[in-house]
Amino acid sequence: MRHRKGIQLVRSEDDVQYTAPEPPGTGHPYRIEVWDDPPESGGSIVEVIASSTSFPVSVAALKAAIRERPGKYIVHMNGRHRMSCELAPDPPAPLSPPRTKIGPDPYPEILKDQKWTFANLPEWNTLAIRCRSCDRVAPVDRWEIARKHGKQTVIANLLPKLRCECGVKGDCEWKSGRLPR
Repeated sequence: MRHRKGIQLVRSEDDVQYTAPEPPGTGHPYRIEVWDDPPESGGSIVEVIASSTSFPVSVAALKAAIRERPGKYIVHMNGRHRMSCELAPDPPAPLSPPRTKIGPDPYPEILKDQKWTFANLPEWNTLAIRCRSCDRVAPVDRWEIARKHGKQTVIANLLPKLRCECGVKGDCEWKSGRLPR
C-alpha cells in the first residue's frame, strides 16, 4: 500500500496490520466503523459509517453512531490506528405513563382572587401550589410564607416568584383545601 505522496507504507501484501483498509484515493484519516463483535475476538466489520479528514467531525460522527447503532461495537480509527472501541448501549426504556390520581382532590379550590391575603384566609384552609407544566402539587406551610412575606401580602402576587422542581418559574397556581376535623 502506498501513501498518497508515493511512500511505500506496507512492505508486502501479507503484512497488513490494520482492521479495514481505507478506500483508495480518499485520503480520509478518520473513520467510524461498526462491528458486530470486538475486533480482538474475531468480529467482522459491518459498515464504515463515516470517514473524514477533520477530527471534530469524526468525534461528532462517533457520538451519532453510538446513538444510532445500539448493541454494536463502534470503532474510531485514525488511519490504521484504533483510537477507541466502544459497545453502544441499548436504547433507554420508554417512559412510564403519567400517574393517575386516585380519590378526591385534597385541594379542590383555585385561589385566583386578589382579595385573599394570609390574614383573611381562614385558619382551617391549607395551601398548595400546582405547576401547570408538570402537574405537580406541593403543599405549602402558609405560616412560614406569611412570616417571610407578611400577613397582608396578596397570595396571588407571589405566583411569579415561585419555581417548580421541574425548573419552570411562574407557571403555577395556588390551590386551597380544608384541614380534616
